[in-house]
Amino acid sequence: MYPAAFEYHAPASVREALGLLGQYKDDAKLLAGGHSLVPMMKLRLAQPKHLIDLKKIPGLSYIKEDGGAIAIGAMTTHWQVESSALLKQKCPVLSETAAVIGDPAVRNLGTIGGSLAHADPAAD
Repeated sequence: MYPAAFEYHAPASVREALGLLGQYKDDAKLLAGGHSLVPMMKLRLAQPKHLIDLKKIPGLSYIKEDGGAIAIGAMTTHWQVESSALLKQKCPVLSETAAVIGDPAVRNLGTIGGSLAHADPAAD
């Protein structure tokens, strides 16, 4: 099945994305990796009128140590968590856990922010 018609937006900044969310409110969905939202759209379980793709926004994908804490950006993929030298050294349970999420395709596309926002209890 094909998803219902929608308008696609690819903001270049967080400010622009927030503006689109403010403008379209509940008629909009955020797209990160897409491995949860796109299948739901194909089944028409989700029918956003506006799809806001976050992939072109710089600075949302990172893993860094900041003031004694580790910060992970919302667009960081599971593969980046799995392969991070910093996480393997400082918090190996995160990289070890990410290594068993889905298959390689899911780990390469799926993002930390998308998984947290979607919160599917049946998800990998």
